[in-house]
Amino acid sequence: MLAATGGFLDGFTYIGHGRVFANAMTGNTILLGAYLFIRAWDTALRYLPPLIAFLIAVWVAQAIQLHLKRRRETTPYGPVVVVEIVVLLVLSLLPATTPDALFTTSIAFVAAVQMQTFRQVNGRVFSSTFTTGNLRTLGEAAFKWLFEGRSSDAAEVVRDFSVIVPAFLLGAIVGGVTTKVFGNRALWFGIGLLVLVAVRIELPLAVNRAHSTKKSALPV
Repeated sequence: MLAATGGFLDGFTYIGHGRVFANAMTGNTILLGAYLFIRAWDTALRYLPPLIAFLIAVWVAQAIQLHLKRRRETTPYGPVVVVEIVVLLVLSLLPATTPDALFTTSIAFVAAVQMQTFRQVNGRVFSSTFTTGNLRTLGEAAFKWLFEGRSSDAAEVVRDFSVIVPAFLLGAIVGGVTTKVFGNRALWFGIGLLVLVAVRIELPLAVNRAHSTKKSALPV
C-alpha cells in the first residue's frame, strides 16, 4: 500500500503539476541539470523546490525519530501517516489555479518523510517512494533462488518484492489516470490508501493494548 501510494504521488505530480516527480529526486536532478545546461532557467527552477523540500523532510523525519528515541517511545509510523493524510487532504481541496510549486514541494516533503520512516519489509531494506533499489533486490533474489539452491530466504524476498514493484507501477498508472479525470481531487485515492495503512498499523497496537489492560485487570 505504501509503494502504491509512492507511485500514485509521482503520477499525480508528473501528469498534473508541471512534469515534476514527487519522489524521484534523481529524475528531478537530471532534469534540473539538463535545463540549466540549455539555459532554460524558468523550467529548470521548477525542479529545485522539490529537492529542497525532500532534504528538509529527511531532517524532520530524523528529528521525530530522535525525539521518540530519547523518550523511549515507539517508532512514529502512525503519526507520520496522519501527517501525510492531512497534507494531501489540504492539497486536494485547493483550486486548479494553485501554483504547481506548492503541490510539488508539499508532496516531495510528504514522500521523503514516508521514505525515511518506512524503510524495511520483513527485515530487508526497501523504498516505498521509488523503485530502482526494489527492482535490484528482486533481481538479485530471483537469481539466487533460481541458480543458488532455491533457499526459503530468497523465495521470501521474491514474494515480497514481486508485490512491491508492481504495486508502485499500478499506483503510478492510477495516479496519472485519476489526475487527468479528477484534477486535485485525485489525491483522495492516495488518501484512501494511507487510511488503510493507518488502520493496518494501529489495529494490532489496539489489540495489544486491550490484551495488556485485560491482563492487568485479572486478580493476582
